[in-house]
Amino acid sequence: MLFKDFNNLSEDDIKSIVETKLNGKNTLVYAYDGTRRSYLVLNTDLDNKNNQIETKIDYDQYSKIAIQKFLYDTVMMCKHGIKTICYPMWFCTLEDRGPAYLPKFIKYLEGLSELLENPSLFKMYEELGIRVIFYGEYKLLLERGNAPDLLLKFEKIMELTKNNTNHYVLLGTNIEQPSETFINNTISLYKANGNVTPTTDCLIQHYYGVQVDQVSFYLGFDRFSTDGRPILISDNGNEDLYYSISPHMLINKTTVRKVIFDKIFGRPNSNSSEYNLKNDEVESMNQFHLENTNMIMGVGNVNPDGNYWYPDPQVIVPKH
Repeated sequence: MLFKDFNNLSEDDIKSIVETKLNGKNTLVYAYDGTRRSYLVLNTDLDNKNNQIETKIDYDQYSKIAIQKFLYDTVMMCKHGIKTICYPMWFCTLEDRGPAYLPKFIKYLEGLSELLENPSLFKMYEELGIRVIFYGEYKLLLERGNAPDLLLKFEKIMELTKNNTNHYVLLGTNIEQPSETFINNTISLYKANGNVTPTTDCLIQHYYGVQVDQVSFYLGFDRFSTDGRPILISDNGNEDLYYSISPHMLINKTTVRKVIFDKIFGRPNSNSSEYNLKNDEVESMNQFHLENTNMIMGVGNVNPDGNYWYPDPQVIVPKH
């Protein structure tokens, strides 16, 4: 199947394909990112000819729109058959940004109130059967950010969606190192169970509140990293990695369909198991590798106009 044919399918058709092909491994890490860049682009008067005006982010306004796009993205992804979407909202390396960053991030999280304040969005979650679960150290983070009202909203969102079982949206907070979290949770569960060694399934249930498939693909943005990689459900280390060039506030249905298509029809179908190739196919493969000897995916440059990193085009495409 070609992507153009796949892209012409209905959401229900793609949903059926995804649920069949990814059965038992239907968890996506959606490392939603790039919201500040998007806000600047969408809220800057680009028609103003004074190019030296310095732009700034109004975090009160930013908080109202930034994470809302994520909520609608999860609806779109669930309609395409993805069962579990894991968003590592806060991870330990964000601690390096210093104390001034936390108040801004708390304002960003306030945008999740959209689920409580927008009846049409909440109805979508109900109709699709999407359960929202906050996991990790979110209570500690909100305590540090002096946001007790936001904690109440998080708890209300979980309470209102707790009976939904078709899809899960896992919103994570990790303050400590993942290894420390793993060790502490194992010891805690071991003691709680009368000194019985917990299984992986028990640890997953204890940490996430539900049984979750192993992560099988990861959608990030910008630099090729796996920030906030969720513990226990990334143990296999075989998730396919995807990175958008544009911030996630700009991605759409076609973007997601490209990822799904490659995940199901691209990477799994390469002739990499037995290499039953003809001589001319080996010659073609050799030519491709020779032409790309010095090409490294993930190498990029910084654009001085905006000071943002971007990946360099790397691959010299084989001729057919």
